[in-house]
Amino acid sequence: MIKGLRTLIQRLDTSHPLYTKFSQELQQQEAGDFGEQHIIKQLQKLANTLEIVILHNISLPAPIPIQLDIVVITPYDVVIIESKNIRGSIQLKLKPRQLIRTLETGERHIFNHPEIQLEEYVFGLDKFFKRQQVQVDVTGVIVFPFNNAEIQYDEGQFPVLMIRELAHFLRQHVLNKQSQSKIPSEKIGHLLMEHHRVYQIPSFCTYYNIDPQAIKKGVYCRQCIQKKLIRNKKNWFCTHCKMYDKTAHHQALQDYRMLINDQINTETARHFLELPNRHITKRLLQDYCTERKGQNNQMLYQL
Repeated sequence: MIKGLRTLIQRLDTSHPLYTKFSQELQQQEAGDFGEQHIIKQLQKLANTLEIVILHNISLPAPIPIQLDIVVITPYDVVIIESKNIRGSIQLKLKPRQLIRTLETGERHIFNHPEIQLEEYVFGLDKFFKRQQVQVDVTGVIVFPFNNAEIQYDEGQFPVLMIRELAHFLRQHVLNKQSQSKIPSEKIGHLLMEHHRVYQIPSFCTYYNIDPQAIKKGVYCRQCIQKKLIRNKKNWFCTHCKMYDKTAHHQALQDYRMLINDQINTETARHFLELPNRHITKRLLQDYCTERKGQNNQMLYQL
């Protein structure tokens, strides 16, 4: 999603009605990913002493489709960590369940309470283990990964922690479970990895209902990003960086795959890459794409 949104923003005009929305969504995605990485680094420091297994971004398609930020498998149970990298003054209300964020400017935003999502994750993972005939308890915790939020909350179903509290929480959690039988942590980790499926979305134009004509054409410089390259004999040249890049069209074709379609014909590629003739385009496609189907003008190349 992050890579696709970056590509989409680069190839949309700033005047596009959805440009600001996509820019904000990218910031949220990047902030969320940065927060998760920070939590994982803290967990890795505990991995050996607590004998925990850590998994990141696990997607299980069945019995209920769920995407888990961070999964910690302790010697006694499984803890799902729901990361919330949100700044400002945060109020977590239970009746109704809402997350209310107030910025320094006084601007207020209302979101779903993270407990609602976490409940679904715990339920889905519990169902998964029962289907696999594995006996293991599943619980969850909500973690704010940075000290950029002032938190007020009503006591709910799951603990709400700042990152600095996570290590103590897990140590105490494991200590309180020591009267229980141990579970095969490594085996459970491998089981989740075996059933993990990478989250797939269609092309971004389809996903966000964008007219493909709104996507900017051309091959862009990989150094200065926004500058279009010109075709100079068998090379691409940036008039700004004065750099040559023989394979710059590879990135452009990947942009097309991500944003518009994973298949392309010669004429569409010539138009998208803004090349002078179809013979150059055909040669570049044949060099780049190993999989193709059809004949002559009906040839489709798999990106």
